[in-house]
Amino acid sequence: MPKIQILVVDDEPDILQLLKISLNRMGLTVYTAATIGAAKVELDKVSFHFCLTDMKLPDGNGIELVEYVNEKYPNTPIAIVTAYGTIGHAVNALKKGAFDFITKPISIEVLRNLVANAINQSKSTQTTTEISGPTQLAGNSDYIKSINSTIKKLSKSQSYVYIEGDKGTSKKLIAECIHNLSQRRGEQFFSFDCNEKHQDLTDLFGNSTNNGLFADANGSTLYLENIDCLSLPNQEKLYTILIKKQIKQANSTQTLNLDIRLICSSSTSLNLKTAQGGFKQSLFDRINIINIKTKALAEHSEDIPIIAKEIINKYAKQWQQLPCKIDSQALHKLCLYDFPGNILELKLILEKATTLCDNSIIRESDLGLDLEKEDSQPTLISQRHDKNLEEYIEEIEIQEITKALELTNNNKTAAAKVLGISFRALRYRVKKLGLD
Repeated sequence: MPKIQILVVDDEPDILQLLKISLNRMGLTVYTAATIGAAKVELDKVSFHFCLTDMKLPDGNGIELVEYVNEKYPNTPIAIVTAYGTIGHAVNALKKGAFDFITKPISIEVLRNLVANAINQSKSTQTTTEISGPTQLAGNSDYIKSINSTIKKLSKSQSYVYIEGDKGTSKKLIAECIHNLSQRRGEQFFSFDCNEKHQDLTDLFGNSTNNGLFADANGSTLYLENIDCLSLPNQEKLYTILIKKQIKQANSTQTLNLDIRLICSSSTSLNLKTAQGGFKQSLFDRINIINIKTKALAEHSEDIPIIAKEIINKYAKQWQQLPCKIDSQALHKLCLYDFPGNILELKLILEKATTLCDNSIIRESDLGLDLEKEDSQPTLISQRHDKNLEEYIEEIEIQEITKALELTNNNKTAAAKVLGISFRALRYRVKKLGLD
């Protein structure tokens, strides 16, 4: 088995020695350097599986080394050691491509988990692992290009990500793309809607008899949607789990050490909710290491033709038929519409249109949009059914799940596969919609 070689960069001899001893005990070969210049010399001589650098160095700062390693040795993950008071610098390093950061005083257990994850990433870049699922958003606008660039950078790190934007702006898709490009892509992507009106929080945290999603998602990515909906007691519970990186196992007195990439999202401003006392500042600081802001579809309407084509192709694949085409007038009308429901509404409109159109060609009449009057507001597809958007989406969910269960003779595992969701996600939706 080849030696695992690590470079540690720090100008304090005591810390350097402590780190070297700790990593040696893990069976790793440790090289050391006290300056950026000395680190570059070592990097040019040895092929490293991981690099750990202090933020403050005699001839510069760790971010310079992060940029150097990412440019010259992109397959070598690099992490930053920083004081708690300089977290802002660590976040900047993550944006520059750092794998992760660790704060002083250094916890040996946290250090070991960090190094183990970094080595796994290093190994994954040296082997071909099949990527399944989406890896970028569709579109050619500057906004989409920026999001896709961010996804690519974040896939190389372990930092928590917070995504904020209106409903239907592909927040979950962004989280999936990050997961699918990361070294965790061989594991299932887990998601959970924190909307407590519909959700059983024991499915997330677990209880004395059943493990929750935190246990199931260990070693993978967990996406928490609508995190703003968590009550303050549950926010405290989540914060404790993230700080301790442990959770109690069901039917046992033992605790499970957690290794989870957490991505959270909200459709409302957590900054505002935190300022109003509705969200814990400490939890917000913890999950908001890297933030992404999504835009309404109307703000990048030039992407509508590409997004629409991708949606139609996806329906065709799901329904095992040739994809429909949109005629030029129908496409023009779509591009004029302001989509208050964003991409989610575009999907609903196209799902209906692909079902009703003749000869696999979507025409203006199939869209159901009325934009003839210049002064009039376009009517939402949900309003045309005398429902708000959530009610309309729920109706579509019931129809699709019922259809999938009928096709599979009520076999939920097979139905989940038909719907392209996990068994747990289907079980939650069946319970939420009262279909059980």
